[in-house]
Amino acid sequence: MTNNRFLDPAGLARVGNLELVARQVVEGFITGRHRSPFHGFSAEYLDHRAYTPGDELATLDWKIVARTDKYYVKLYEEETNLRATILLDCSKSMAFSSGSIDKLTYGSYLAAALAYLLLRQNDAVGLTLFDSDVRQHLPPRAHPTQFRRVLDLLDQQTSRGDTAVGPVLHRVADRIRRRGLVIVISDLIDNEEQIASGLQHFRHNNHEVLVFHVLDDAELNFPYDRLTRFKDMEGSGRVVANPKSLRRRYMARMQTFTEGIKSACFERKISYHLTNTKEPYDVCLAEYLDKRHRLG
Repeated sequence: MTNNRFLDPAGLARVGNLELVARQVVEGFITGRHRSPFHGFSAEYLDHRAYTPGDELATLDWKIVARTDKYYVKLYEEETNLRATILLDCSKSMAFSSGSIDKLTYGSYLAAALAYLLLRQNDAVGLTLFDSDVRQHLPPRAHPTQFRRVLDLLDQQTSRGDTAVGPVLHRVADRIRRRGLVIVISDLIDNEEQIASGLQHFRHNNHEVLVFHVLDDAELNFPYDRLTRFKDMEGSGRVVANPKSLRRRYMARMQTFTEGIKSACFERKISYHLTNTKEPYDVCLAEYLDKRHRLG
């Protein structure tokens, strides 16, 4: 396995037994969740998995049966459980940090862990990095080497560029032809109506959508209590202000912002999770997946 800062064996071990199962009908499910509509199509051979009652005998690898007396079926590219695309915001605002980790680093760990979980399930995973436009795009694959590709792409990124979340969501939605799972990881600090419109584009195309709304603890709780210089992360603006006079208005504005995004997701049957970078990413992911499993 590649040596990469986002390869976190301890964190992956803590979420390794969890499962991310799509709730809505998507193309590409196999036995254990749903039968693949692509069963029997000519496709690229990927790997083996253990035989499950209900699998067609024609998919058995008889060479392995003869050699080991164990039953395995061949797994092909088009027989993966689903195709998932992870969208990670790499704009300048994601560089903000009031603690030990900035939002982009946190989001990168989250993206790596989600990719790991999905690939363990034989799902195809892709990664799209964006700021005001699509920066890089790794198409979904379920190949065993895909996790290394995801890690390498994450390792190359830095926070730069302004944010244009809504327009980027529309561009990516136009690219994804086959319905599947779309995971958005972003602070979503942009025009809320445009973000809602971009998310709706995915839903219109029958994708299931998950949103991890990543914000720093200072952004959520505004802990400042003395004269402070504030800087615009995506511009040149700076202002010195007394936080005590701003706190009430700021907190009201932040609540309106997060509740607005949450409501926009709820109205579109999109799974929304507000994420505080103060909480370890693996704890956040475990709590989210547990809640998702309990809600069914």
